[in-house]
Amino acid sequence: MFVVVCALLVITLVGGQALMSMREQQKSLLDTLNDQVDIIKSCDESLLPFDELVIEQCDAKRLSPSATGDAAPSAEALNEGYRAVVAEIAPMRAQLEDSIASMETLQSSLSDNDDKEAASQVVTAARSRLNMLDAGVNIIEESLMATEAFLKARSGWNAVINADAAIREATALAEEMSKENILASQAKGNEALAFLEEAQQDFSQAEAAYPGLDLAAFEAYVVKRMESQQAALAADDAYLSRNKEELEAQNSRYNALEEEAAALAQELGEDDPEQIVALRFYKEIEADQGAYEAERLKAGNADAFLREYLGTAS
Repeated sequence: MFVVVCALLVITLVGGQALMSMREQQKSLLDTLNDQVDIIKSCDESLLPFDELVIEQCDAKRLSPSATGDAAPSAEALNEGYRAVVAEIAPMRAQLEDSIASMETLQSSLSDNDDKEAASQVVTAARSRLNMLDAGVNIIEESLMATEAFLKARSGWNAVINADAAIREATALAEEMSKENILASQAKGNEALAFLEEAQQDFSQAEAAYPGLDLAAFEAYVVKRMESQQAALAADDAYLSRNKEELEAQNSRYNALEEEAAALAQELGEDDPEQIVALRFYKEIEADQGAYEAERLKAGNADAFLREYLGTAS
């Protein structure tokens, strides 16, 4: 009987020690998981403003011809917003990569399926955030180029509109030919030429700001209008110097160039230059936007699982 009692005591002691060991392992696991979740939460302090900036770039209304006033895109504001978060990206990335490495090492020592899944969800939560950073940076950097190009394209197109208005005024003034009217027409013609030169420069700068952007059709149209205005100004000079032959020659040249400009205008289609920039931008970010949204959802699902697991496990 004594031997049996001793055996039972040994079994109980060993069983108790095993239970204590399991509890210690579980506590260690929970502590590790909580530590890693806390690290991820600390990363979210920087990730949240980053997320807001990315979502703002993906708004289809941001680069829109109707975006004016306070709603108009601002290259300065975007640069400032990016500078505010970019310094946090490298340390955040390092912390998330460390969390992934820590959890992947821990997973190999776990036997309980629920614990393995919890560790896996920490990896998912961290890796999804890393993937969000990659896709988000791509979107913001694309937006930096597109925003500058959009604003230059808008400025250029407004200059074309202003030039067209000045040309119409110059033409109306020249209908009743007199020295006074022709001088006034010349002034408007020079004003139009200045607007066209501004437009040409703006379109060129838009293309330089956004590699791959093609505004060649608009530039060709502007160049042709510049040539026609130069002919109109030469005709005005011929009139003022009473050179009839030169006047007729320059008028003929002006009419021919305006016909060529009209043909080029027909080829422009219905989209303004700024719309072309916007269409290219949203097409370029389409894959990254889809990836960002998918990773954002994965991160949210992983977070929800971990909140429930840690709540239940504790």
